Parts: sequence; C-alpha cells; structure tokens
Amino acid sequence: MATPLDPTGRLINLSPGVRLRTPGLRGNAESHRPLPGGGEATRAFREVERSTSELERALDNEHVRPQATVEIAGAREVAAAAAAAPTRSTPAGEPAIELQVAAPNQEQGQFVLSIDEAGVTTWNFARAAGGELDATRGGELRTYLIPRYVAPRASAGAEGVEGAPGAAPAERGLFGAVGRKLLKVLVFPLVEDLLGEVGEHYAHRWEESKRPYRLRSFTPADYAQPDGAPVAGGRWQELGRGRALLMVHGTFSRAHTAFAGLSTEIVGELHRIYEGRVFAFDHYTLSEDPRQNVQWLLDQIPDRTKLELDIICHSRGGLVSRELSEKQAAFSLGSRELRVGRIVFVAAPNAGTALADGRYLGDFIDSYTNLLNFFPTSGVAEVLEGIVTVAKMLAVGVLAGLPGLQSMNPGGAFLADFNRGRKGDDRYFALASNFDPQDPGLKAWAVNRLLDRIFQHAGNDLVVPTAGVYDRNGSDYFPIADRLVFTPDRGIWHGGFFSEPDAQRSILHWLTVA
Repeated sequence: MATPLDPTGRLINLSPGVRLRTPGLRGNAESHRPLPGGGEATRAFREVERSTSELERALDNEHVRPQATVEIAGAREVAAAAAAAPTRSTPAGEPAIELQVAAPNQEQGQFVLSIDEAGVTTWNFARAAGGELDATRGGELRTYLIPRYVAPRASAGAEGVEGAPGAAPAERGLFGAVGRKLLKVLVFPLVEDLLGEVGEHYAHRWEESKRPYRLRSFTPADYAQPDGAPVAGGRWQELGRGRALLMVHGTFSRAHTAFAGLSTEIVGELHRIYEGRVFAFDHYTLSEDPRQNVQWLLDQIPDRTKLELDIICHSRGGLVSRELSEKQAAFSLGSRELRVGRIVFVAAPNAGTALADGRYLGDFIDSYTNLLNFFPTSGVAEVLEGIVTVAKMLAVGVLAGLPGLQSMNPGGAFLADFNRGRKGDDRYFALASNFDPQDPGLKAWAVNRLLDRIFQHAGNDLVVPTAGVYDRNGSDYFPIADRLVFTPDRGIWHGGFFSEPDAQRSILHWLTVA
C-alpha cells in the first residue's frame, strides 16, 4: 500500500527494513520486493520498474540482484515545509531524500540506482552520519542520500507530477517509462566465483575475463559486430604494405560499440582510401593506463614489421593514440618500425576531464549512464556492465584499481607528465562539441551537477570539456588548428559524433588532404 510522504521530515516506515525521510516533499511512496518463485510475482515487480531488457541483462551478467524498489509517485515540493524541515545533503550539496534500507549480509555489497521523474539516473552509495562513504560490512541499516528535487519533464503539466494534464511517459534506453521516482536497491556478492573479491584488482580481472585485449578486423561487414577476425600472421605483412588506419575506442567501449555510428558507406570509403588496411584495437580502459595499453599493442607486432599508421580515436582512446605517437622513446621497438602520421581526435580528453578525479567518479558513471538512457545506441548492455563494475568498486571504497580512469584526471600524475614534449611530424585534427541538453530534466541535472560544480561553467559534451580536446595543455602539439567544434544548437553529445554527416565529412577530408 502507498504511504503519504511527510514534508516535515518525519521518518516513515514503508515496509520492514525500508524507511524514508522526504523533507519538503509531498506525494506517496510504496516499497516493492521481488518475490521468490518468478512467474507473475516477478513480472509484477518488473512492471513497477519498467526496466528494459538491456538493463536487466547487464545487471544479471554482473551478478547484481534487486533487494527492493521504492516508488514515489505524485511528488511535489512544499516550499514552506522544506524551509522548516531538517534535511541532509547529498555529496553534491543537494537537498536529499534519506533512504534507510536493511543492510545486506556480510558477503554482499549494496548500492542504490535512483531514477527521477525525467529519467535522470544516478548511482548512490551508503553514507555514514558525517556524510563519508560507509563501506562497512554487516550491521542493520544502510543510509543513502538521494537528490530530493522534483525534476522538470518536457511532457509534464504545470506541476511536473505524474497525472498532470499533458503528462505522458517518455521512452528511454534503460527504463521504459518515466514520470515518478524509483529508488532501486541492489546487492552483489563481494566475492565472485570467477573474479574473486571486489577489491583493488577486481577491475583488472573483470577486463581480463570480459573485455580482453585484442587487435581485430574493421570491415564494412563486421565493424559493428563484436567478433572481428584477429590481426595475426600474414595480416601484419598486409598492413605494412602501405598506410594503414587504426581505430581506438574510449572508456567502457570496444571498437564495435564506439564506432557503430559510422555508416557502412563511410567504413567502405575508409577501406577504399587505405586499400583494406583498416583495423581496430580493443584494450583495457579501467585497470591499465594508456602506457600499459600501448605496451601490449607493441608486444603483438612481429619483429621486422614496418607500419605507417593513421588513427581515428574516441574519448580516452586519444590518450592511447598520443602515447603511441608521441612517447615511442619510452618503449623498445627492437627491429620493428612504427610511424604515426595523422590522428583524428574525437571528444578526446587531451587536457583530461575532472570527472576522472576520485571525488567525482560517481558523477562520471552517472554521466555515462544518463547518456545510455537518453541517447540509447548499440551495445547498451555491454557498456553498462563496465559502469556496474566501477559502481561495485565505489560501493566498497576502492579507487586504487582504476588507473585507466584516473589517467584522465587533470590533476593526476599521468597527465602532468604526459602533456610535455616537443612537436614531431604528426598531424593532429580534432572534433569537439559544446553540448546543451534539450530535455528539461537532463539539462537541470547537467547544469547542477556538471556545469556548475565540476566543469566550472566550461563548455563540455557531458564527459569531456570542449576546449580540452584541442586547446593548449602544456604539450607543443597543442593547440590543434584543424578542428571542427559543434556549437550547442547542433546537439552533439559525447558519443554522438560518428553518425553526424559533418563529422564524417571532416574525418574523410583530414585523412586525405595533402
């Protein structure tokens, strides 16, 4: 049964082990639990959540199970009550809903995935009384601080509540409909049969098992498929017969998801330009830094091989590509020769992204999750599995095992050493975007969480600062003069470049211009 919210901040009991404080909010809340036995009970529980098969598959693949779901319907803010009610704040300084839930057993971790009225999704981790992360085991209750505000919705009526005139569920990539708040309490094993303990080395074991290194084909027939032919044997001789093109993906991705927005015709044109010498590099993005990524790649190249490469790279793949291009002196090539000619950087964090700072890694995975939700593309479940892996590590308070992410930290050791050096013969080109979300709910979240607090009012694509792709960063290779920067009216988000005709034309031009 639904229970009225108490805007004065009184703690209400929704069910055994589920309590809620909502100072400043009216509405109704109801707690749902998955029941054993499946069948109608399971279907009814999933109907409450309306989650898509991609989300369910990703959670299931990562051994994450629902413990409970709290549904808040008809939420509306009560200004007078909010002013008088005692409230805690989220780590981002926002007024919070306080959710108290039964702690998992000592063999499990826990987090809460929250979805607001607009479909904005955030990962939330237990907090102690002082606001610090609570990664203890056992106990009776866990406390979560979740943003309290009622999100604006493009389809909502004047009050912005479900049932208002004109309100209609909006389709999303992770949740089938929105219009109310959902607080999805999830648990996972702290020790897994194949991957061991969720600790410092967990991400490395996860990538080794589920996202292994490989060099693969990238043809019009297979570029958007997960299983490309391996680059081995005589293929290296073919790649060395002329200029070749290497595709390098970014965080949480693999080649077939990162570049799926390219049309078959564009990939065919790339094959024509390079006479079939096009291939892709799938690599670890969480547990190893770009230097380690490049070392693995170089170890695969046979002795006496000579390669002349151009590169198209996306996001963190830009740092991998620069390591290969600018830092070869740090590696032993032996009898091999490798020269990088042109690099097209697409949304690359060449000056880093503040989201990779340990303080903001929760916001980092929130941003990627919302991109999946508002702009669903191919490989949603696969990318989400990587996000869940990081969420597990944040839930247990482990950051040391994520050097792949922390290599993008503007204040970190990797970039401080990386953005030095004199310019060589390489030619750099850049695609960047200043993205302004049009959905009112996503826009409100992006402004409050990212623009105001993290990016300090600098233009960004929801992951990488716009100017950080091409502007001065301490390296003599920058700024990049040959660039295309999409203005906010173009609506190009971090992963939306490759399906944009102007971006495609620029890539082809830059790779062929004398």
